[in-house]
Amino acid sequence: MKNMVLVTHADFAKGILTSLNLVLGQVEHVDYVSITAKETIPEIASMIEEKITGFGSNGPTVVLTDIAGGSTTQAAMKLLGDGRKVYLVTGLNLGLLLEIALLPLGEGEEADKGMLRTAIENSRSSMYLVNDMMESGPDTDASGDLGEL
Repeated sequence: MKNMVLVTHADFAKGILTSLNLVLGQVEHVDYVSITAKETIPEIASMIEEKITGFGSNGPTVVLTDIAGGSTTQAAMKLLGDGRKVYLVTGLNLGLLLEIALLPLGEGEEADKGMLRTAIENSRSSMYLVNDMMESGPDTDASGDLGEL
């Protein structure tokens, strides 16, 4: 079983976790860290570490952060490479979170990374400027497949 830690500025993590639970029902093995302008990167790393340790599981842990170059990600990077199965994904949004929550991680590092890469690419490919799409037709994108708006 995988664990997930959502690490964001302010209450974004709490809110997106609420949304995840609304869509999927109560999701287990998910926790969050909300930071303010007061915490240092070492303090944030310690907060993340506490959440990971709190799971008490040897399964892989996915840490999802909001901003690639932000303090959330910088802190989470300090937890990589210590022999645990910790994967760090940036750019947290609900589509990405839903997809990762449904992944059957724990199949080995290469398989896990492959699944995470696919989830990230799926999230990227689901972002649109709908105005542009409406100009080319109400139900299609450039490839002709958007579905309902």
